[in-house]
Amino acid sequence: MVRKVAIIGNSGGGKTRLARRLGQIHGLPVTHVDSVQFLPGMVIRPHAQSIEILDEVHTHDEWIIDGYGPLDILEERLALADKIVMVDFPIWRHAWWCAKRQVQNLWSPRAELPEGCHEVSWTQTRRLFKALRNVHEKMHPEMRRILQRPAHREKVIWIRTVAEWNALHRSGIPN
Repeated sequence: MVRKVAIIGNSGGGKTRLARRLGQIHGLPVTHVDSVQFLPGMVIRPHAQSIEILDEVHTHDEWIIDGYGPLDILEERLALADKIVMVDFPIWRHAWWCAKRQVQNLWSPRAELPEGCHEVSWTQTRRLFKALRNVHEKMHPEMRRILQRPAHREKVIWIRTVAEWNALHRSGIPN
């Protein structure tokens, strides 16, 4: 039985939507890292506070955590997780879906962000695409190595195609 799920991957890969759906299917509470790391006005929460909040979530018996968060505790989360969902689309798909999200944010801000977080600005859009590139070039190669370790290998669900994403979204995580 799946009780703890870490969903990781680059921006714009549908992690949040997938987390919400898996939470419904499996009856698990969902924590969005963006709702932890950001304060109103897109202000970054102090690092130590984010770690403290996410560490507290890690102590629960059941959770889905959507996003990376502070790298200091990511490996702990991966070790605690029953399943790790790695959304690993080609960079062009993440970029396309990020662009779509920015347009959608004109009318409907992301619900998982705190009140007063507005992503629709040139500054935020530049930050988003810079982070997208940095994660793709620097973080994902390391994450792929980490997820190949014997401790993680058997519990990783790789999502590399839209069909794989849709299947997981539709049916949930197999036991």
